[in-house]
Amino acid sequence: MLIKMLNQAQYDLLNYPRRSVGFHIARPFKALSGRNNDPVDRLAYSNSVLAKAMMDYYKKHVNSEEAKEIMDVVKRYFQRWSFGGKKIFHVDDVYAGMALIDVHEITGDDRYKEYADIILNWVMAAETDQEGSLFYRPAKKDNYIMAETIGYVCPFLAKYGATYNDMNATNMAITLIQNYVAHGFDEKLILPYHGYNTENGMKMGIIGWGQAVGQVMIGMAETLQYLETDRPSYESLRMTFRRIVDKVEAYQLEGGLYAWQLPAKDGPVDTAATAMILYALGISLEDKVLIGIHKSRLLRGVEALKECIQEDGSLPGAALPAKVPGSYPMEFGAYPWALGPALSLFVLLEE
Repeated sequence: MLIKMLNQAQYDLLNYPRRSVGFHIARPFKALSGRNNDPVDRLAYSNSVLAKAMMDYYKKHVNSEEAKEIMDVVKRYFQRWSFGGKKIFHVDDVYAGMALIDVHEITGDDRYKEYADIILNWVMAAETDQEGSLFYRPAKKDNYIMAETIGYVCPFLAKYGATYNDMNATNMAITLIQNYVAHGFDEKLILPYHGYNTENGMKMGIIGWGQAVGQVMIGMAETLQYLETDRPSYESLRMTFRRIVDKVEAYQLEGGLYAWQLPAKDGPVDTAATAMILYALGISLEDKVLIGIHKSRLLRGVEALKECIQEDGSLPGAALPAKVPGSYPMEFGAYPWALGPALSLFVLLEE
């Protein structure tokens, strides 16, 4: 199963999204007519979660036949980005830095450190609110701070800070999480909204959207993974994470999966949200952030998720992401944002 998932991830890393011939034909005509073409994002969180998962596999199977192929594919992913001008379009793109740091550490090739520095410098120069939180789409001037920022920026900042001894990167990761916990959560349910408006304090989207929950949990779990335990903010962050986990686990369905919106237990399940939540639990149990009483719920979810894997290694049942808060397309399919965290999870739990 794991090899099939890995093969699917390798294919998707270099081919997702699958553009039709018509898409490529239409682009120059759209440009000539004055209509804007969406930029070709060569990092994209949908691809970066796959690159990160593949490097997780590499590090655990460094002497395997698959390892060389993994490294070749991940390098091609970053070379394609480099040839395209090393452009970063969205905060989601930052998660690609997770795999970049791994490639640099493994190969010693300083080009990959330079690429990671480009991502870091982009983050540090990005527009923030008065508390230092990153706007999700600053060009839109909507003042939105979104859960995606926690999931796709904080892990990179924490890993970069720990790997290259950069205190500014580490401090920024902590600040982003602390601000989101303070402003982006429902105080009674202790579940995140999809985001909040930093100008008027209004919370955006729905409470407990599964993928937002997963993104916040991964952001916190992977950040804690790279923090020194004697850092003053570590214990506070750990206890906050444990309170969130206690609330989230109460919404686990009897079969082990999570619904697209956690409180909507009679609605459809979302394998992407499930994979994200379970991966965050797995990391935290491994790092002793969580204690063993959570393991039974993790394993129940893992077994349920395994049942969803198809013969070709794909993972259907993942909801499309919300392009704006409050708009949640109820369309489900096999997407990288489910396969990536699921692959990382299964690698993590390998004997």
